[in-house]
Amino acid sequence: MEDEKLDEKPNDVAPEADEDVEIMPTDIVFDCPECGHNLVVDYRAAGLQVPCTSCGSIIQVPIPENMHLEDLDCDAGELLQQLLQTRRMLVKAEAAAQQAGEKVVELTQLLADYRKTLLAVKGRVETLQEAADLANATRQDVLDIIASVGGGK
Repeated sequence: MEDEKLDEKPNDVAPEADEDVEIMPTDIVFDCPECGHNLVVDYRAAGLQVPCTSCGSIIQVPIPENMHLEDLDCDAGELLQQLLQTRRMLVKAEAAAQQAGEKVVELTQLLADYRKTLLAVKGRVETLQEAADLANATRQDVLDIIASVGGGK
């Protein structure tokens, strides 16, 4: 979405006015008043509030001097099409959000299981370290005994 011209919907904002974005004669090109980022929007977004794609600030798209808001009025059929498309997108977004939520629950459970396993492994490593320390101390004791027996002869 960031590297392509967005569909002609009233609330669409293209990412920025650079060489990768084809600017149409009807597009509105302006800078974000908050961060100065260059934005391109379809003319039907004139007067709407949109988020800046760079800083996220909600900004109002300027209305070109030669344009009147009445020029943007749609007929009932076009509005119905936009409404139906918006509803379809909402249903898809809700399904994706549901799947993402289920995945988060699944990953949270896996993380909890991995933490338990990690704690168990850590306990085993500590036990092995204690055993290794005891073996080294015993080895040193044996070497000391051998040295004292061999040194006494």
